[in-house]
Amino acid sequence: MTQQALEIKILRQHWIKDDGKNDREDICSHGELFIRFGSKILSNTEDGAWALNVCGLFLMRSLGKDCGIDEFENYMAPCCGHFWVPNDENNFVTIQGCNMGIDWKTEHLKNDVKLTSEKGDSCEIPFDEYRNIVAKFINEVEDFYGDPKLKVIPNDKFDQDGFNQFWAEWNSLKLKWSI
Repeated sequence: MTQQALEIKILRQHWIKDDGKNDREDICSHGELFIRFGSKILSNTEDGAWALNVCGLFLMRSLGKDCGIDEFENYMAPCCGHFWVPNDENNFVTIQGCNMGIDWKTEHLKNDVKLTSEKGDSCEIPFDEYRNIVAKFINEVEDFYGDPKLKVIPNDKFDQDGFNQFWAEWNSLKLKWSI
């Protein structure tokens, strides 16, 4: 059996409290990821938890354009994403967090996508395969997250606007890529 060139898999999802209960006040799903480019493992269970819904949004963004390191003012797989700045004009939300995460560059070649880590590890796969990996990831995040409308968002308009913009962009990208 041949090894896939790229693996991005959710190993486990949870809320920040990680107590087995649905935390309606936590706007980020968290969890452990397995990420491998070729033979190089970038993340596994020992590397801690990442903000999975934020990673999912960034992965969907990478379907439509080349993305450099620090493209979104955050890591592609960030530790956290606790500050969401809406931009209604561009249907875009800037998400900032701490200084921990895993980042990589995404380049669109003719019919392929090439991913290159910060350390230079890379892999190249057909675009359709990459889109399928992203779609599987997105669907797993949504299955865990549930309906965003059931989340308890602070009464602060800025926080509410950021949260709403995140999900507007998420849904727009899902529709665009038929995920």
